[in-house]
Amino acid sequence: MRTDYPPIGPRTTATTSSLRAQMHVVAHTEHAQAREIVASAHCIQRFRQRMPIREPGGDVVRAALRETLEAADISGWPPAWAVSDRPAELWAATADLAFPLTRTDRPGRWLAVTCLPRHA
Repeated sequence: MRTDYPPIGPRTTATTSSLRAQMHVVAHTEHAQAREIVASAHCIQRFRQRMPIREPGGDVVRAALRETLEAADISGWPPAWAVSDRPAELWAATADLAFPLTRTDRPGRWLAVTCLPRHA
């Protein structure tokens, strides 16, 4: 009988940090308040579900999300079609996607908490 199974429990710090590095998306913008937008893991997941990216792997998804956030219009107003259960101080929006943004503890850096589609 096999007894050399890995321990069950929380991920190690090395594993957790390498997963975070793999999921890291930072977009740079020209907006005075939001110079950087960091996508949350939930935002990346929703973006992948809502965009027609057919290529396997996370690199293509991260690049597409970064390009989308960098091309988005940033405003204090959500698009009329964006419905969210939480207020957001800023929004990054394209014609088809909206990203509610929340402040981080670093000035100029905002967190995209989710990705909302125009047509659900």
